Amino acid sequence: MFGKACDFNELRQGKYEVAVVNRILHMIVWPTRGEPRAFHGMCPHANEPLADARFDGETLTCAHHDWAFSSETGACIKGQPCTLREFPLKIENDEVLVDIGDFAPNGPC
Repeated sequence: MFGKACDFNELRQGKYEVAVVNRILHMIVWPTRGEPRAFHGMCPHANEPLADARFDGETLTCAHHDWAFSSETGACIKGQPCTLREFPLKIENDEVLVDIGDFAPNGPC
């Protein structure tokens, strides 16, 4: 089931937005060379929120322990091998919608 994360006009390429959909924290990231994507907003390393992460348009870096993730795939590129949980995202009527489906949090790394 899709739920509204934000309005499309709130997104900027190379930036991210924090959203809560059905009480689940999400990171809506728009990579510099890609399309908007939705990831679980908790770092799988220590289950810390990514809401204050640094984002350079390509890499999302957790502010708590500096683990870094690809904004294209969610794969960890600095830290142990793991991946941010990605959610289906669609844009309809100028709204960004995220499908949490059968939510399972990021597994620990």
